[in-house]
Amino acid sequence: MAKDNIDLRGARILVVDDMPANLDVLCELLETEGYRISLAPNGEIALKIATRAETMPDLILLDVMMPGMNGFEVCQSLKRNRATEEIPVIFITAEDLTESVVKGFQVGGIDYISKPFRDEEVLVRVRNALLTKHLFDQNRDYQEKMERELQTAHQLQMGLMPGEKPLLEGFDIAGRCIPAEKVGGDLFQYFRLPQGGLAVSMADVTGHAMEAAIPVVLFNGMLETQMEMGHSLEVLFGKLNHSVNRILDSRTLVCFEMAQIDPASRCMRLANAGCPYPFHFCAESGDVNELEANAYPLGVSPEIDCVVLERSLQKGDRVVFCSDGLLEAADAEGTLFGFERAARVIRQGCSEGMGAEELVEGIVEEVRSFAGNAPQMDDQTVVVIAVNE
Repeated sequence: MAKDNIDLRGARILVVDDMPANLDVLCELLETEGYRISLAPNGEIALKIATRAETMPDLILLDVMMPGMNGFEVCQSLKRNRATEEIPVIFITAEDLTESVVKGFQVGGIDYISKPFRDEEVLVRVRNALLTKHLFDQNRDYQEKMERELQTAHQLQMGLMPGEKPLLEGFDIAGRCIPAEKVGGDLFQYFRLPQGGLAVSMADVTGHAMEAAIPVVLFNGMLETQMEMGHSLEVLFGKLNHSVNRILDSRTLVCFEMAQIDPASRCMRLANAGCPYPFHFCAESGDVNELEANAYPLGVSPEIDCVVLERSLQKGDRVVFCSDGLLEAADAEGTLFGFERAARVIRQGCSEGMGAEELVEGIVEEVRSFAGNAPQMDDQTVVVIAVNE
């Protein structure tokens, strides 16, 4: 809607002046424009009117020179009160002096009107002030609406991920996802396998915030559907790659990895399409190594060459999935957290006998401490698979 077409009739204006003649002139002029007018002969009464919900004005015309509280003092009081701090104030002054005008702006005024009044000037300044407030209020309401919708989206997306640790005999498993915005493109999931055991997965959709949030919800649906079929990792990755190519935008890729765990044999089968290599802490040697199973991200090409890596896990071993947002977290100087630092943190935590959840929190806290006040630029997800002692 064009600004000239915005109907401001009905806006409430409070006029404050100790001279009855000035109140009469302004009241008559402004009422002809359809504004609702309240009058106050001094600052004390003006503050009472401005702070009552039923009479709170959209704009205040405030005389500077008044007995008792002067206009500057009234304005300062309004700006100190959260209920009235956003009400725009136009000062009325007979002094067209730079010092007086500057003081008015300093205490929170947005404009001024000089005496004697010039009708056209008064109406233009009043309309501009009301229009600015109208647009500001519209923008604030829109921002609040978007914030509520984003919070709902955040709750829905977080609800896709496990709220509790899965139970798997001989194993302790935990994960956490921290979006960089209200919503994001990271996801982790657990699935019971038809033949027994558990699948642990992590996904990272290209993009940030809402750009990635909708595709990751779609991908979660694809994954849920395919997991019901009981496919092997090789077949599963092929099916998911086909769905991503068919359903998602060609510019949207999905980095995805999954580990299938047989608790009886402690055998883990791992496939990885574009995620950072998982870390494997070997309890026997105390070493941390990367599990180098890799393929292109889902969606890069119609076919995917899925390489499956098998590992026999021992008591005390840990396998740690970390998304790139965690490994590429940067401090204020732009230094990345990196693989080597992550490996040291994992080795230290495992050497101290941390369980899965404790190690997850330890890694997250180390990254947060490293980054300091630097903003989080990407979603951060970590999942830990621990073999019980």
